[in-house]
Formats: sequence, C-alpha cells, structure tokens
Amino acid sequence: MACSAWAAWPRAGVCRRCCALCCTWARKGCQALFITGFEMSDRLSERQLSWMLPVMGLIVCVCWLTSLERYLGGRYHLSLESALPEALADGVFGPSRWLDAHVRQGASKPLFRLAWPTATGWSEPAQVALLDKSPKPPELGPLPAPLPTGEFVPSLQQQKLLPGPQRILFAGDSMMQGVAPLVMRALSAQHPDWEMLDLSRQSTGLTVRKYFDWPARIQEEMDARNLTLVVVFLGPNDPADMLVDGQRHGFPSPGWALNYALRVDEILAAAAQRQVRVIWLGLPAMREGRIRDGAMLQNRIFHSRAQTWGMDYLATEPLIGKLSEPFQKFVIDEGGRPLNLRAEDGIHMTPSGLNRVKRLVVEHIEQAVQP
Repeated sequence: MACSAWAAWPRAGVCRRCCALCCTWARKGCQALFITGFEMSDRLSERQLSWMLPVMGLIVCVCWLTSLERYLGGRYHLSLESALPEALADGVFGPSRWLDAHVRQGASKPLFRLAWPTATGWSEPAQVALLDKSPKPPELGPLPAPLPTGEFVPSLQQQKLLPGPQRILFAGDSMMQGVAPLVMRALSAQHPDWEMLDLSRQSTGLTVRKYFDWPARIQEEMDARNLTLVVVFLGPNDPADMLVDGQRHGFPSPGWALNYALRVDEILAAAAQRQVRVIWLGLPAMREGRIRDGAMLQNRIFHSRAQTWGMDYLATEPLIGKLSEPFQKFVIDEGGRPLNLRAEDGIHMTPSGLNRVKRLVVEHIEQAVQP
C-alpha cells in the first residue's frame, strides 16, 4: 500500500514509482527503528524488562550525578563525592561533569589560581599593581581552641572606599541570597548611581570547586566590571572533606583548615591585586553540630585572612546568635517581646534576621565611603 500523499507529487515532476518505493522503504524503516511500548512488551520477556529498567535508571542517575550532589549538599549538607575514594569518584562523576562542562553549562573556563606573592612582587598577572609588602601565608598548625562561652570573633574595619559611585558584587551561597537583595535595595535608594550585582548561588562554597569556582568567578567579575567592593557571605556547605591535588583532607583537621584558608586567600589576593575592597561576613550560630563546628573554624579563618590582607570582617554573631552559646531561634527585642530570627532548618534566617544583617552591612559600607 502506497503513501496517501504520493499521488500529488508528480505535479511537481516527481516519478510515481520512485515516490511509492521511497514511502515503502520509509514505512519499513520506521517499523524497524521505532517500537511502541506494547510491541516491546510482546518481544521482550519480563526478565529482560526487569533488568532493562534499572539499567536505564542507573544511566540517568550517572548523567545527572553532579545535580544530585548539589541537591544533597544544599538540602542535607551531604557529599557523595567526599565519601568515595578520589579515583572512584572521578570515574563515577566523570560523565556528569563532562555533560556539565560541554552541554549543560557550555565549554569549561580556565580556573584562577593564587600566585602567592614573593619578596620581589607577584609572579602573575604582570599587568596589575604590586602590593607594598607580601602578606604572610597561612601556616599548617593545630586547630584553634573553641572560644569561651559568650565570646565571638570581632569585626574588622580596616579599609575605606574611594569617593564616587561604587561598583559592588555580592557573592555567596544561600546565606547571601536572602541578604543581598535587601542591601541592594537600601543602597540604591541612597545612591542611585551605584552599580550592584547579586551573584549569590545556593549549594556553593569553597570546599568543592568542580561545580562552581568562587575565586575564579569573582576574579572574572572584577576584571569585567572594574569592581570597587566585593561582599562575601558563605560557609554552611563547606564542612566536608576536601580533595586537593589527589590528597583528601578530612574535616576538621589542620590540613583542611590550611587549604580552606588558601582558598579564602585566592579571593583576597585577586582583590588586593586589583585594589578592590572586600567585606567578608562571618557566620552566626548554627544548630546542627557539624555545621556549627565548621562555622566556628571558618569564622576564625575568615577573620585571620581578612586581617592579614587588610580587608574587613563583619561579625553577625552579636545580632543573630553567638556560636559559643546554645542555639536559639528567638531573641528578646527592645520591647521585651520574643523575635524569631532563624528559619526551621537552624541555618538560614527569617525576614527579621535578614533585616538585621542588612542594616549591619549597609551601615558598614556607608561608614567606609570616604567623604
């Protein structure tokens, strides 16, 4: 039986016999290439179907493993990659990483790496201004002892912003996602000529850089936008083992603290090379033990490296909750009423808590602007 559409084709000068032959081949080819679900169930046994479906599901999972890793990290702060040996993790995550780089996110970009300053200056890039002196690099040593109850890592205000319109980048994970829009709205009302960009992304951090590399991305934005200020607020996703040059550094350990400090330095070094100011926000009290332990260590690192590089550290603990004290969702406000500052997950903040941090950041920036 010939195709019902072929009869009209000879009007265009096409041979009827050729049309009929092509339609017959196409129909047979379709039958060979495309099998409906009912035909498949007739041709395949139940046993064949029982192993085909799990295999197909496994293939889908492997192709989207990096997305699953990001979800588990953001929702439950778990890492499949950290739990596997490096060689096995590279093999299992390889297909999904390739799809991320070449299909889902475009071609991969070169990563920025810290060119540590020497006595003669910076080794690269050559076009940027040299620092007056070489900051002292972080050292491998024992982990710091916990702070006494009621104490916290204090704020640092070591820098001033040049007069005139500012170009500000807000970088971080889901902690910054709630704060950045509020700060930008408040500053825009007072300074309509300022340029601001919110680059915050949930489920990101400094421990795992294969999916999103903060030092590299911040450097790109510094060069592309000629930034004057970078505000960073991140951390709850980072308390996990870190793989560096084939070596695993368990959390918490001296090796983990050293390599985490080096990644903080990559951001601060890139900013110092370009004379960009940085305000690094410390983490408030956390409820879950591992995240709480991480925040205590991270705040010490953020403060120490900011002090070394002459940048600012802004403590959120006095307003939201101190890490050295038991976690509390509520505080008593000026009117003697309980005020809920924390979300149910014990990590993020309610609108009341976000507004407290917003006011803190806005006041800090306004004080840093030179008259």
